[in-house]
Amino acid sequence: MEEALASILLFSAPLIFATIGEAITEKAGVINLSLDGSIMLSAMAGFAVSYQTGSLWLGFIAAALVSMLVALLIAYSSIALRLNQVAVGFVLTLLCADLSTFLGNPFVRIQGPAVPHLAIPGLKDIPFIGPILFD
Repeated sequence: MEEALASILLFSAPLIFATIGEAITEKAGVINLSLDGSIMLSAMAGFAVSYQTGSLWLGFIAAALVSMLVALLIAYSSIALRLNQVAVGFVLTLLCADLSTFLGNPFVRIQGPAVPHLAIPGLKDIPFIGPILFD
């Protein structure tokens, strides 16, 4: 039971981040439908950079920069060019997803650097929740 809950939390994290990001952008008046493609392209860029350099921090920075570039492209096309936000988001979803597949193909089945396991003292000892989050 604990393993199932841990895997649900692990695999739902990107979707939770995308949902929060979309809520923030919609509050600003922009519809960002390219979140799935942006996540895929950012993950590919982060993995590729961290694999090539051996630095997790550079991989995180590269992933953030790629996401910012996609968001900047959406904002520019929606605000400055006044293009249809739904059409731009849909096109960027497909473009980013296919670009991540094309550029990430050399990195398939390669073990990259791992994020170190951090156990927060005190939280690991909480019954039921501690083993789910930290084991």
